[in-house]
Amino acid sequence: MRVMVRRETKFGRRRWLAVPLVLLAVLVGVLIAFWSWVDAQARAVVVISSVLDAPVLTPAAKAVSGEPRFADRTVAGNPALISRPGGEGPWPAVFFVNGTVPEGRKLPEARRLAEGFARAGYLVVLPDLPGLMEDRITPETVAETAEVARAVSDRPDAVDGEVSMVGISTGATLALLAAQRPDVGDRVSLVAGVAPYSDIRTVLNVATTGRYEREDGSLARHDADPFLSYVVARSTIAALPPGEDRQRLSAEIEAVGRENPDPLGSLRLRRTGDLGPDATAVVALLANRDPSRFDELYARLPDGVKEDLEAFSPLARTGWIRAPVEVATGPEDKYFPASESRNLDAVAPDLRVTVTPAIDHAQLEVSPGKMAAFAGFDAFVVRTLREARIEED
Repeated sequence: MRVMVRRETKFGRRRWLAVPLVLLAVLVGVLIAFWSWVDAQARAVVVISSVLDAPVLTPAAKAVSGEPRFADRTVAGNPALISRPGGEGPWPAVFFVNGTVPEGRKLPEARRLAEGFARAGYLVVLPDLPGLMEDRITPETVAETAEVARAVSDRPDAVDGEVSMVGISTGATLALLAAQRPDVGDRVSLVAGVAPYSDIRTVLNVATTGRYEREDGSLARHDADPFLSYVVARSTIAALPPGEDRQRLSAEIEAVGRENPDPLGSLRLRRTGDLGPDATAVVALLANRDPSRFDELYARLPDGVKEDLEAFSPLARTGWIRAPVEVATGPEDKYFPASESRNLDAVAPDLRVTVTPAIDHAQLEVSPGKMAAFAGFDAFVVRTLREARIEED
C-alpha cells in the first residue's frame, strides 16, 4: 500500500513539474506568433514620443534608441531630408509626404517625426514637393510624389525595393494618389495617412459653402478652418491656362495671405468684367455661398480646370490601391469631414479607418480624459509600423 502511494506521489510530481514547462512552451509560442505586434508597439512608443516631445517619455525613448543620421539630398529632382537609423542598412523605407506648410522639410514637427521613424529603425525620405510650400496643389505635385516614391523604392538601402507611404492632411491624399498609379502601386507596401480628403468636389463645396453632400444626397454642414478656402482658391486658380487672368488672380489671392479669416471675401466682392470666360467661371465657383448652386457652377468650369482638380482627387481616379491602407482622423476634423476617410473604400479594398478624438487634424492631443481615444491612435500607429516591416519580418 505504501509503495502504491509513493508511486502516485512521484507521478503527481512529474505531472505538476510538466505544467510549467507546458505553460512556458505556450508562452514562447505566443510570443513568437505575436512578436511582430510587440516589436511594433515598442517602435510606436519611439515614434509617438518624438511627436509629443514629452518631458520624460521623449528623453527615455531617445536613450534606448539609436542615434539617427540626417542629410539633405535631392530625390527625383526634389530637395529632401534623409533620416537614417544608426548602423548598416537596408531598412524598411518610409516616404513621409508633408502637407501644405511654408517651412516644408524644415518644419520642426516634421523633422521630429522623421527622427522618430529613424530611431524606430526606418529609412525616412521627407521631400519638398512642388507647390506645397506655396499652399497650392497642382498636377505637378501629384506627378512628383509618384517620382519620389519610385526613387525611394529604388534606393539600395531600402528593403526589398519597396516603400511605405506615410502622409498628413494633403500629404496623405498625395500618398494615396501615388499608390493608385500602376507604375508605383507595385512598389508600395503600405499607405498610412492622418486626416486625408478623398473627393475634391467635397473639399471645394466645404471651402466655399460650408456644406457637403452625404451619400443619401442630403447636405451636411462642416465648418472648416478658413485656411482650407485659401488653399482651395490658390489651387483652383493655378489650374487656369497660363496668361494674364491666372497671373492677376494668383497675385490677388496671394496678397490675401494664409492667415486671413475670410480668404474668399475679396473674390466675392470682385467684378469680373476684366476677366475672360474661364477665369470668370473659376471666380463664380469660389465666390459662391449657396450649396444648391455648387453642381451647376462646378459643371461650368473649363474642362482643363476640372481635369487638373480631379488629378488630385482619389475618388475621381480609376486606379485601385492594392496595398493596405491605414487612415486615422478626428470625428470633427477642422478641414475634412470624417466621411472623406471612410469613402476611400471605393478605391482601397484593404482599408481600415480609425476615428478618434485624440487627433485634431495634424495635432495629437493627449490628456487624462482622452486616454481611451489615445489608445485608438496608438493602435493605428502600431498597425502602421507592423505593416511597414512585415516583409522584412
